[in-house]
Amino acid sequence: MKIRDGVSATFKAVSFMASNGLLIWFLPAFFLTIALSLGAFTLIDMAVDYADSLYTNTFGEHSLVVCEEGVIVMDCIEEIFRAIGSYMLSIVVWVGLFWLKVKLMKYLVLIFLSPVMAILSELTEQKITGVVRPFSFSHFLRDVFRGMRTALLYLFIELCLAILLLIVALVAGFMFPILLPVIAPLELLIAFVIGAFFYGAASMDYVWEREGAGAVESIRMAFKSRRVAIGLGSVFAVLMAIPILNFTLAPILAPAITAVAATLVLKGGFNSSVTLSNLTQTTADTI
Repeated sequence: MKIRDGVSATFKAVSFMASNGLLIWFLPAFFLTIALSLGAFTLIDMAVDYADSLYTNTFGEHSLVVCEEGVIVMDCIEEIFRAIGSYMLSIVVWVGLFWLKVKLMKYLVLIFLSPVMAILSELTEQKITGVVRPFSFSHFLRDVFRGMRTALLYLFIELCLAILLLIVALVAGFMFPILLPVIAPLELLIAFVIGAFFYGAASMDYVWEREGAGAVESIRMAFKSRRVAIGLGSVFAVLMAIPILNFTLAPILAPAITAVAATLVLKGGFNSSVTLSNLTQTTADTI
């Protein structure tokens, strides 16, 4: 399968959800997204307050009352600089943590929205195959924790690759400065492809978990299906890269649609049947 198959499956997933009564699952995704955003902003505000308290304990609490009295000019100037320092520290901490939130949001979404992705993946498989498995709460929890573990693992791998890529780019740019106009956009493209691959692989893992694949085997199959994984994750990556959209609509839409699209591809709902047995047999033939 090719990258465009993964992209096409993502768009087909919307119509599949509409025709099979699965759009309702955007509702829990909506509430989980609100909880995630509120929780993230609450933590950011707490960090800003803590930084401000550290600043106050170190330099003292600022007050511009002395400037209103207009008695001692130096005291007024000192208070002004102290106030500016406090405000600037709060701004830097808030902006820095917000930037970190935006960068980590894609994996926070995969972690916190894993219950919705697990349910949608299984429901989609039931619609395709007609096989209905009795609900098991323990099995559901296992799917959810498997999704969280996979997201954390892929986050760690992607961060390691991103650091390695940055080091390579810096070394290449230092040794060959003339290539910087080429290196910079190339690095962004590679980083995008890597991110898209891991998003797609994380959504495919729900199917492979139900087919009995372990964590190591799931990663191996993801690399064997890397092109379709990139296609599945590319729409997710684009939505999560758009400012404002990446912490409003994207977390509601992207995980659910990608989970359905991955199941369509792997279970034959998109003219394909890349199941665990197929990939295992392909690997054996290759060896």
